[in-house]
Amino acid sequence: MGFDKDELQTPVSLEKFATNLPGRFAVGEFEDARIDRVGRELEGFNKALKKQWTFWKKAGVTTAAIAAGFLLFVGSGFVSPTMAKMVSKIPPLSVMFANPHQDLTERLTQALKKEGYPVKQVNQYVGGKNEGITVQLAASEKQVKEMEAGVKKIGLSIVQGDEFKGTKVEDYIIKVRQYHEPSEKWKQEQAEMDKESEEVFEIVQAALKPFDFKHSIGFSSDSVELEIPSIEKQEKVDEIQKAVKDSLAANGKNHIEVKIRKFNLAKREQYARWSNAVSGIGHEFMTYKKYKVSGVGYKSSDGLMTIFITMKLKSTDEGAADHATDLYTMAEEFIKSDEIWPLVKQDPYKIVVRTKDKKEFTIEDGQKLFK
Repeated sequence: MGFDKDELQTPVSLEKFATNLPGRFAVGEFEDARIDRVGRELEGFNKALKKQWTFWKKAGVTTAAIAAGFLLFVGSGFVSPTMAKMVSKIPPLSVMFANPHQDLTERLTQALKKEGYPVKQVNQYVGGKNEGITVQLAASEKQVKEMEAGVKKIGLSIVQGDEFKGTKVEDYIIKVRQYHEPSEKWKQEQAEMDKESEEVFEIVQAALKPFDFKHSIGFSSDSVELEIPSIEKQEKVDEIQKAVKDSLAANGKNHIEVKIRKFNLAKREQYARWSNAVSGIGHEFMTYKKYKVSGVGYKSSDGLMTIFITMKLKSTDEGAADHATDLYTMAEEFIKSDEIWPLVKQDPYKIVVRTKDKKEFTIEDGQKLFK
């Protein structure tokens, strides 16, 4: 039996740990050796991601969806009176993303290399209290210390520039450390994993071709996971699973287990419909500090899509109700805009604005309340 990832809930303790982890790295809580290893693992993951054979074109929030959300939000000409009030003196997001091919880390990398710094890797960390950028230099420890001030100066000149004024980016910290070349053992392990992945991919793809399989495929060192809609007949599911198992066995991959993950197709398609809307709302609210928003999410249940907006304010803070009203109205007007409403197929939905002390904002009989 598979499970529906849309129904999976993350334990609060694990969610808090994951949220705080990037910030803990950024402030140097972990030893350099551990950070370097994580950096190498991340680099390896990113390389694998570019050629991986899992595709989610019909589910979740992709980079393309986020970009589309930005463009829909700032490029549609949609500016309501409420939005105008909220974004006064804030430059449009289109200014920040005028060059979609060059992100913040690329800009910093180019600026540093132009000044002759031996930049090997630049990573951006988000989440936690200390978001920022870590720059790794291919130099001795002594040289890195000598270059640190110059690197930070250039980094701060970018993140504190006019285009990022009023955003969380201007508060980024810049860390500089020595780059450590991965060991030959690690490189060999990665090469072997890549080779194994490619071999399994070809075997699985060939086995699935007769079934016109268009859903996601996952792979780990000892298993393959096939995502199949829960409405699919069990007879066909068993047939697909057997075909993949037999093909793997015939190619000497008996050790690889074939798992099935079933998902709710209607729910996943609804998430896909709403991804642009939520991306646009979320990145607008969470990019600019004046919105005082710590999170934006969404959840589908029985056909109803709920948009959650979490404020950094407590329900007892002065102006909290008015601020919640503005956020609610702004999100509502955006969803109902000519650009977004057709995309979500006019699904039933509700917007929930939460406070830091876990109260939910509502309007009853014209009164603004927190419950």
